[in-house]
Amino acid sequence: MKKIIKNGKVFDGISNKIKQQDILIIDGVIQNIGNIEITGVDIEIIDASNYIVSPGFIDIHSHLREPGYEYKETIATGTRAASKGGFTTICAMPTTIPALDSKDSIDYFKDLCQQRSIIKVYPIGAVTMGREGKEIVEMQSLVDSGVIGFSDDGEPIHDPNIMRMSLEYSRMVSRPIMNHCDDRGINYRGEGVMNDGFLAQRLGCNGIPNAAEASMLSRDIFLTELTGGLYHACHVSASQSVDVLKIAKERGINYSAEVTPHHLTITEDFILGPTDQNRKQISENAYDTFAKVFPPLRTKSDIQALIEGINSDLISIIATDHAPQGYEDKMTTLNQAAFGISNFETTLGSVLQLFHSKDIKLEKLLQCLTSNPAEFLGKKLGKLSKGYPADIVILDLNEEWEVDISDFVSLGKNSPLQGVKFKGKVLQTLVDGEIVYSDKKGHDG
Repeated sequence: MKKIIKNGKVFDGISNKIKQQDILIIDGVIQNIGNIEITGVDIEIIDASNYIVSPGFIDIHSHLREPGYEYKETIATGTRAASKGGFTTICAMPTTIPALDSKDSIDYFKDLCQQRSIIKVYPIGAVTMGREGKEIVEMQSLVDSGVIGFSDDGEPIHDPNIMRMSLEYSRMVSRPIMNHCDDRGINYRGEGVMNDGFLAQRLGCNGIPNAAEASMLSRDIFLTELTGGLYHACHVSASQSVDVLKIAKERGINYSAEVTPHHLTITEDFILGPTDQNRKQISENAYDTFAKVFPPLRTKSDIQALIEGINSDLISIIATDHAPQGYEDKMTTLNQAAFGISNFETTLGSVLQLFHSKDIKLEKLLQCLTSNPAEFLGKKLGKLSKGYPADIVILDLNEEWEVDISDFVSLGKNSPLQGVKFKGKVLQTLVDGEIVYSDKKGHDG
């Protein structure tokens, strides 16, 4: 089957420039890109006039919940939600039952994905058995089974010797350690529920200080320098963490780092409720559990530091940390509610706010969603070039829409963005040249 995407404004992930081009797809692979004349009748035409055509988004940090927590999300619903958000490849954290800590559990997960996923899914293996922080997994066995990295995400690697040895092994197996930085000795023994500061004091809640993240990140960075290991910092949220990354870059330490759409765009004030009016006072809508995420939503100054981190290439990847939760996980007190936000379907709208506000250039945002995570994975993905798989997303930068969590494909409806108005929408998502998502209005030719 042949397809041609005509007249799109193409970001190819190589030149990091946007220019009008056509893309010819044959049997799921890009065959040509440029000004292409159409010949023959056995070709499907997709008219992308006035739209952005980009490599499909790649998410290196998400939670699909299956197996073990199918009431929160399944591989089928999660990958459909991801395709609606423009993602053609996602990486799944090992927060499952059983944890992805053995060849058998990885193989089982991959079999499930083969049967149920409509996009590409790569597993992330646990660093320690059961994600308990005590015994390092057989890393080479998991690499042979196809993991792209190792993380105990949801649980930080507390023991510095475990972290040191893990980094030593990471160098040998050529896969990164992806740590969830949270020094729980600083974080009220892990009992913090929101950002530490004036608002937490006013609400009577235990706060999670920036230092809880930055101190563990600092430890990890210098252990990476010591070992020469491969290290990735998950969901950076604090301005002090950006300072640590600046030191790492100045010292030539080999690391990568990600930031989430929510940490880039919304503040701790969302704890006060879902509307602007709520967030001006403490009312009956306060203690909004949908805004309870880890790391916590922080302040405007933290957001500004993260934006500067992206613009200076201290942070090179935008990752969702899509963490769907069940109704009962969130419909309780702030102290008892689970952390997490369901955000595959709102990522583009969130980050395009930074483009429309001129805080980050569009090319930089797309780079952080496509070619940079592809480079992290070491996969032939994230570019629109001859011989690459036709994993493509078509975007309308100007279509306005309002978030309605009841319309989410994801089983997780836990988003504090209910009612927020965004400008910019995914129109179509293609995986290996096949349309896996199309906006209901229909934009194919």
